[in-house]
Amino acid sequence: MAVQFELIPSTFNFQSTADPIVIQVSETTVQTWYKYRFILQVLDEADNVLAKLKTHMLSSTNQVAVFDISRVVDDYLAPTRWNSSDTDASVVTVGRTGHFPAYIIGLATEHRPVRRIYLRLGFESAASATAAPTETLNVVNTNVKCFRNEFINDGENYGDRGKEFQLAQATSNYMSSAPDLGVVSGWGSAFGNVRHHRIGSNQAAVVTWSNDGGTGTYIHVRGFQADGTVIGSANIETISVGGTVNISQDHQRVYYMGIGPLNLTEHAAAASNSDLTTIMTSANLAYYEIYASNTTAVASSFQDSIVHRWTIDDGCSKYPRVQLMFQNRHSGWDFFNFDQRSEEKLTKIERSQYNRPRGNWDSVTTSVDWTYNGWERGVTTTAVKAEKEVRVSTDYIDAGFAQQLRDIALSRAVFIVDGDNLIPVVVTDSEYLFKTSVNDKLISYSFTLQYSNRPRTK
Repeated sequence: MAVQFELIPSTFNFQSTADPIVIQVSETTVQTWYKYRFILQVLDEADNVLAKLKTHMLSSTNQVAVFDISRVVDDYLAPTRWNSSDTDASVVTVGRTGHFPAYIIGLATEHRPVRRIYLRLGFESAASATAAPTETLNVVNTNVKCFRNEFINDGENYGDRGKEFQLAQATSNYMSSAPDLGVVSGWGSAFGNVRHHRIGSNQAAVVTWSNDGGTGTYIHVRGFQADGTVIGSANIETISVGGTVNISQDHQRVYYMGIGPLNLTEHAAAASNSDLTTIMTSANLAYYEIYASNTTAVASSFQDSIVHRWTIDDGCSKYPRVQLMFQNRHSGWDFFNFDQRSEEKLTKIERSQYNRPRGNWDSVTTSVDWTYNGWERGVTTTAVKAEKEVRVSTDYIDAGFAQQLRDIALSRAVFIVDGDNLIPVVVTDSEYLFKTSVNDKLISYSFTLQYSNRPRTK
């Protein structure tokens, strides 16, 4: 007899754990077997067994079965938070002065957003229904690349959704949930509509993508004045600024590029990229756009990604800006500014107390009378615990940002960006309302964030 993989997802494209990652197996001969029949071992690239799954054949005349490995690998996937070129610094420091600024691209460090999962198929058999089974492992093997993608299916059929993040054609996208507001790219209408971001001129941000299977070896940057006049264009070759040529390990599969004005400006100076310096230091810079390409030539025929636009928005609010970094539905990092009123408070305050009798009970003598001082405590607090929360609100924004902000409400990882540091917080809101300008006029969103670490109270 023999067992075999009957159907397996593509080993080239990423497989999303949002849908079942179904491994269909079969047996070539019809025989009577006992116990579990098929055994599937799930391993990582270091040959560590993540799970051993067993199942029966569908019937004695249909020697086929299916395994779903999506929940197994989902626990081993997450975006990295640290700058791989400076592992004491956060990912927002990529390309920044003091943190290897010549490298504006970082790789995964403590987490892996994408993993190549190895599958080994075997079988189990026994001489009778009561006999001890014998395992025969690793009869045949294969592999598949998995990543976490929490997109809303909205009635779509089961299928591969990962290839869009492997930059290889004009419809390929970065791992970002930035919206399409219907604005044509400044590169020209042939390049399609842009995906929108808003960012301050002194802020950092990161964009995420994979070149594992893609062809985009350059990131083209073009800066514009408010009226659309081109300030300049620049090329960034990924393999010379922190990327890698041969992607053969999980930590190399996803790139994190510093794309905020702070990242690009400081990297341009360190890397002597005069074209990029011209763009980022221009007093007239209103927005800049990027896309991936496999050549330095500028043409939509060489376009290997959707165009993304960062609009400079320093805000005009009287309240201090709060910038959030959050894991989006595609397991990449997105950023959003909250410019309206923020309120910080301590909640769930708990006190440990005891009642101490006042007086000098232990020091009374024939010459020292019993007495007490007025400042002595009766009820005394020994410890205080509290949770720290902050309520943040956006400025008035386009309704198209609703899906991106939805990702904040459902994100597994949210951070307040404080300079080079990331402060972990948890969104505590239990619902999210999609607003429209038709129903809600001017649109603003608010979130309540609880600090992950309790404040020190004494």
